[in-house]
Amino acid sequence: MYLVEGFLIFIEIIICGLFLGLLWLFGIIRIKGWKNIPLSYEYFSGVLMASNHLSMWETFVLNLLFMPHMIFNPKKFYPYGTPDKGNYDKWYWVLFKHRFIFFPRGNRKGCVTALNEVVETVKRKRVVIMFPEGGRTGTNKTNEWVVSLKGHRLRPLKPGVAHVALMTGCDILPIWVDGFQYAMPIGTTFPKFWKRVYIYVGPMYKIEGNAENKEDMERATALIAAKILELADENMT
Repeated sequence: MYLVEGFLIFIEIIICGLFLGLLWLFGIIRIKGWKNIPLSYEYFSGVLMASNHLSMWETFVLNLLFMPHMIFNPKKFYPYGTPDKGNYDKWYWVLFKHRFIFFPRGNRKGCVTALNEVVETVKRKRVVIMFPEGGRTGTNKTNEWVVSLKGHRLRPLKPGVAHVALMTGCDILPIWVDGFQYAMPIGTTFPKFWKRVYIYVGPMYKIEGNAENKEDMERATALIAAKILELADENMT
């Protein structure tokens, strides 16, 4: 089991490293905020990458942020994704499925099970990518938004990321992405690799509180949204 997983991780790092690395070198993927990903994790307590969600492409691309760490300690730093099972349960994702924690949208019991798995994964001091909007920004069917001072928008956040943060005391790495909505528009299966995308990384932070306390959960959820939107206001017009 461990040998198979180790082999898969080795192959995936080669694929991710070469492919995403080339896109970064040629300026297709542009990243601002590398300094906010520390080179040393002596204090490492697990990381939640909390990002806005424009397409299914960023689920793959955000792995690039931890690529230097993955080379030296792949088992610990290779991020776990948390996709909707319906979007990623396809044959061409078979190589990466062992690193997915699937959330079956519409299945409350299944989502609770998945959330508990995320908590346990973070407690093992691993990296997990979560999109707290609970779906792509552009698929919001309501008129409800969380809006920044400069007008950038998020869907109202789901409580999952706040729950994990309060249950584990982990570091939260805020991320704002842009351009992914053009690289992989809603309804398409494969990304347009030549379309430029941007990733903005903010400083890591922690949230204290009790996951069983409604006020703590609301405060944590609001803070996560504010940190993501701050990145948008700081880096975009």
